[in-house]
Amino acid sequence: MKSALPLLFSFLILIGLAGCRVQNNPPELTRLSVKQAYIGDGLILTGYQFGPEPTVTFGAAASAVTAPISSHDDNTIQLTVPLVAPGSTQVRVHTEEGISDPLPFNVLQPAPVLAAVTPGNGLPGSLVVVTGTYLNQITRIRFDEAKAEIKDSSAQKLTIVVPSTLPHGPVSLAIETTGGNVSSKFIIAGTPQITSISPLQAKPGAELVIQGQNLTDGIVSINGLTTDKALTTVKDTEIRTTIPATATSGLVTVRVFEDLVATSIDTVKIIQPPFITNLLALDGIAGDKLLVNGRNLRDVTGMSIGNVAATFRILSDTQIEVTVPALTTSGPVQVSASSIGGNSTATDLFFFYLPPSNLVLTPARQLRGRPLTVSGKNLYRITTVSVSGITVPITSRNEGSDLLIGVPETAVSGSVVVTSRAGTASVPLVVLQPPVVSDILPAKARPGEQIVVRGNFLLNAQIFFTGSTVQAADGGKNEDTERWILVSTDAQSGPLRVVNTAGEIMTSMFFAPIRLVTITDFSPKTAKIGDEITITGQNLSTVTAVRFNGGTSTPATFRLSGSSLIATVPTGAVTGQICLTNDAGTVCTSANVTLTK
Repeated sequence: MKSALPLLFSFLILIGLAGCRVQNNPPELTRLSVKQAYIGDGLILTGYQFGPEPTVTFGAAASAVTAPISSHDDNTIQLTVPLVAPGSTQVRVHTEEGISDPLPFNVLQPAPVLAAVTPGNGLPGSLVVVTGTYLNQITRIRFDEAKAEIKDSSAQKLTIVVPSTLPHGPVSLAIETTGGNVSSKFIIAGTPQITSISPLQAKPGAELVIQGQNLTDGIVSINGLTTDKALTTVKDTEIRTTIPATATSGLVTVRVFEDLVATSIDTVKIIQPPFITNLLALDGIAGDKLLVNGRNLRDVTGMSIGNVAATFRILSDTQIEVTVPALTTSGPVQVSASSIGGNSTATDLFFFYLPPSNLVLTPARQLRGRPLTVSGKNLYRITTVSVSGITVPITSRNEGSDLLIGVPETAVSGSVVVTSRAGTASVPLVVLQPPVVSDILPAKARPGEQIVVRGNFLLNAQIFFTGSTVQAADGGKNEDTERWILVSTDAQSGPLRVVNTAGEIMTSMFFAPIRLVTITDFSPKTAKIGDEITITGQNLSTVTAVRFNGGTSTPATFRLSGSSLIATVPTGAVTGQICLTNDAGTVCTSANVTLTK
């Protein structure tokens, strides 16, 4: 029991001290999990008062580098050693309360990392530049086992000299440092160059001469095909080889020690005549891509369709893509290929067709549900036909010249559109429907005068006035939307009857023919101002004004009574004719009325 009391007392003192540390004190860094590590390695820091947002730096204040923290609490921080210069450095913890005292730490030299070796080949005595990271603390640089001279050195760049004792061929370039070793492939050889090839056009079996530099140990290929070494002589500045029987046109390459390649600027052309075996399409339009199969097509210099030069793209030695040119007429044509080696024409004919054009409808006006013939030019390979936007089936066709279709039951007047891959053409169609009348202008007129009937589907329609059995005479304009007609002599007031092929209608508006008043008699023959005079005759109901004095008096009041008109003699009237006026004009009595006082 006595021994426990001192321990308890010590424990309470430690708690008190720990509590004091939390109050407004800078962080204390007491321990690092390791004293040295590589860049990128994990590191745990232990201490006090690390707070909610600590940061950790490596190095002196002026060049300190902040380390990435993965986790932390008040007493520990887990982080990754940042990218800093290898060697001794200092670690500090920073919080809002201040900066901890540093602890020493040793950043280990990592293994060197190569970014590039430039150039990747060279002759003895030439300079090579090696770039990367951690290239310092060199212990040795060697080409295989031959030590290299270092001309210049830094952690990111080395300049070295290729040893003079090395033979041509691939070697290993090794860089050894205190942090580790790294190696890269290097070739002891100059970079091969081709300055010329001749001839530029040749047949298989001919000799090909290659001029250049650093060609020793070179292997020749023509368009990827390696030539026979037994038929090849190699010098540092010249190679002579024989073109293989299966060689194809292409660039010439010389490969030295596998990785060093020189390619000619010029192409050697192996000339063989083309041969077309078949066409992958037998018809088409301008702009189509026609695939042509055959042999020896890689060297084709010209393609023609219908004797018209065509642009083309060589896809392989057995296939060419030809763009169909714009020909002037539709019909079967030949497809031909040409090259320096010869010409070839396909045995299959290619059918070229133009867009449809010059459409004509028979009849140009048709009823719904009736057949319609569409004729024109270039009606080849027609894919769709529509009538006022409604696609209709093609009942029959004479390829190239005409099509037979039907007018849909729901069709309205519009365009008939004919479409092929080459293009479209359209022609207007009037789909006949019962006539429509929207206006009669004027609504009144005298027999023989011209009136205007407006609406739709009026072309060639028969128009009858009420009371007339004979259709109205044409007045000079006969169109779907407007007709001019003459008022029939026997026309009566009422609607017009309009008849066309699709049906007939009675107009909703009335037309009233206007005729001059006919005066049969009047009585009494003698009267005075204010007396009533009874006038008999025809069309008296249309009278709009009555005047005495031969039509010069002030208008008289009047009224209709049965089939008669009764007028009151106005003030100022004198002996003279009585004149009646309606829309057709003015008619006066043949005799005078005598006015007395």
